[in-house]
Amino acid sequence: MFFGTKARLERYFKKNPQVKSIVVAGSYGRKSAIRALGMILGQQFVVTMGVNKNVDADVVILDYKSSAEFPEIEPDMVIVTSCRTDEEAQRFFAVANIAKRVMVNFNDVPQEFAKYLKNPNIFTYGDELPADFYFENNQFSLEGYEGDFIDEERDRLHVKIKILGEHNIRPIIMACAVGKQFQIPKEKLIAGTEAIVPLHGRMSPAKGIHGTIVIDDSAYIAHDDVRLGCATMFALESPAKMLIIDDASKLEGLDTQLLTDICVLGNTTGTDPKNKKIHYFEEEVDLIHYIGERAEEGGLILLEVPLPEIIESYIW
Repeated sequence: MFFGTKARLERYFKKNPQVKSIVVAGSYGRKSAIRALGMILGQQFVVTMGVNKNVDADVVILDYKSSAEFPEIEPDMVIVTSCRTDEEAQRFFAVANIAKRVMVNFNDVPQEFAKYLKNPNIFTYGDELPADFYFENNQFSLEGYEGDFIDEERDRLHVKIKILGEHNIRPIIMACAVGKQFQIPKEKLIAGTEAIVPLHGRMSPAKGIHGTIVIDDSAYIAHDDVRLGCATMFALESPAKMLIIDDASKLEGLDTQLLTDICVLGNTTGTDPKNKKIHYFEEEVDLIHYIGERAEEGGLILLEVPLPEIIESYIW
């Protein structure tokens, strides 16, 4: 497989005009979006990430980085997963404006950037109305979400999603929306959706030591990850809820009342000596020993640092 230089990509699409092109742009969320697109569109089409000269592709997905590297083509679809800055919005919407259709994340692209989007063929996806495509959750547990994918015509498709975290559902909503516009049958949309599971370290549930359930979110460790991860854990019933982080400053703005224990490994910046729930550890071995003493059967542990010693096996 190769992604191709600008000239090579231009030659490929000129030689293969029947191949659909989907461009994914965004400050973050591109990998999750590309993975969801591959799983769902792959139920009906031959899909490649970038150009693969050894595969007769129906759909090629391109990860957009800059206009200087982008081939002079008219993409069939541009997905904008997120924007953080004005400069990013101008860059992402520049390619969106030349596409046949545009799909924009309603939750992670601020409304103030809409002024740069001139393409009339725009659809939105997100958590709820007024997004054109959204997911209506009916049931949430450690097995994921069960509810209805709702399209722009307000038709419903009942699906089960093996994902934790409402923010992680958005790429699946988008991929279902693209699949519907590519006329993929309902049964294949369902099959593709239900085949998606989180990568290890991305809010992936696992059986932990002493009968605990570990939610492994250690692949990326940012302040927002802690907040979003806790929101998901708080929505689940459990006799105990433990948070393990690497930096006490990530507790800023977080309501810790629903947490049984907070373990900080390493950086103690932003410590709160009055909060008796917080415990600090310089060494992993001491932290693991403490978890072993405090772990309750059926208790939840949100893991925001790599600590494979407390994981016995992943559930998905």
